[in-house]
Amino acid sequence: MCSIGQASQKPIVYYTHQVPSEGPALLHSCFEVIINASPYPPQHCEILEAARNAYGLCISVRDHIDASIIRQMPNLKVISSYGRGLDNVDLNEAAKRGIIVTRNDGFLMGEAVADLAWGLLLSLARKIYLGDKLVRAQRFSRWSPAPIFGLSVSGKKLGIIGMGQLGKAVARRASGFNMQLFYYQPEPLSDGQASITGLAYLPLDTLLEQADFICVCSPLTDGTFHQISARELSLMKSSCILINISRGSVVDEEAVARALERNTLGGYAADVFEMEEFHPKKQTASIPVKLIEYQDRTLFTPHLGTAVLETRVLMAQIQAKAVLEVLDARCQKITKD
Repeated sequence: MCSIGQASQKPIVYYTHQVPSEGPALLHSCFEVIINASPYPPQHCEILEAARNAYGLCISVRDHIDASIIRQMPNLKVISSYGRGLDNVDLNEAAKRGIIVTRNDGFLMGEAVADLAWGLLLSLARKIYLGDKLVRAQRFSRWSPAPIFGLSVSGKKLGIIGMGQLGKAVARRASGFNMQLFYYQPEPLSDGQASITGLAYLPLDTLLEQADFICVCSPLTDGTFHQISARELSLMKSSCILINISRGSVVDEEAVARALERNTLGGYAADVFEMEEFHPKKQTASIPVKLIEYQDRTLFTPHLGTAVLETRVLMAQIQAKAVLEVLDARCQKITKD
């Protein structure tokens, strides 16, 4: 590994977010590492004040790295994301300026997020949250023949929308529940890939009509914005439980609230929300109040998908290593030239 510039004046890598120290520690020998100490994402002016001439920018899903900030960082060579999605970065502007943009490992993140997906599914189906509230309120004294009734999970039909690393991880966890597994994405998997998890491909509308549980695992693109909206919700069984662990804007939250109000949807669980997005079509700056009101049929977590210590440590290391790989590649090019 080589360094660019004088040893006494190392290039800067700026972190917009706090991460486990195992990540930044990998960079100290080659870079001056500056980490935003605030729990809030920095404004562009704050990034420029701290690191206008930075070599690397380590970002999270909270940051919007648009063309204006990229143009004002003349020495920027790499943008390394802590997350998987890159819709919060102006990739065209980065490409024009020869800036490498990297993202985290999909398999690593998918395993942790899939665990949470199943936690949400089981908790909402079996009313675990409501049962916990009842016990804590000291309203339980003995078994009752008329309990809080939930839904059976074993032997039911699970539809997965989006069969990347995350969708496959969700599917693998269904094997112990003896479920029928269906999936949809624009390009079907090869026969070999599908047979690994016993998946059957269905057109989207057919999947929506047949599934008892639907897990959304699609990446956020222009084509998947509000992929699940009023029309799609109208095709689902009135008892169906919808789980969103991909990106908030893939599901139209206002449409979900209306479906719950009309009793045409059994339940909705989510770890991601439209208010988090930078998508130009975003419609809400907060979670719809009506969505929160249905406590008996909704369950929410605050974007905890990868919030497992060992996962976050590995994510931090991968994010930092991406910066080092760009540096190493540039050094090799300089040496050859």
